[in-house]
Amino acid sequence: MVLGKRFLVMAIIFSFLFLPLGATAIGQNSQDPAAVSSGYMTADIVAARPVGLASTILGTATFIVSSPFSALGGNFEHSFTELVKKPFLYTFKRPLGIF
Repeated sequence: MVLGKRFLVMAIIFSFLFLPLGATAIGQNSQDPAAVSSGYMTADIVAARPVGLASTILGTATFIVSSPFSALGGNFEHSFTELVKKPFLYTFKRPLGIF
């Protein structure tokens, strides 16, 4: 049971670290929403959206904690964009199946 929890934690950490990088690289090539296959849509709804939602929640919490420091450092808006806005747009504004 402990092994299962460790695997889950490591999978979540891996997703937080590497999903945004892959999404940025793949997102450079926009596709026609009408030509997206059901496999991409299924992968999006099963894997990418839940990870995006978790990333949005974690990013918002991180932003709240770090906002006094980013305000003092003069990068408050950049911090908000990277930690809250980009994960939100990736999760909720992107067409289904287009990465």
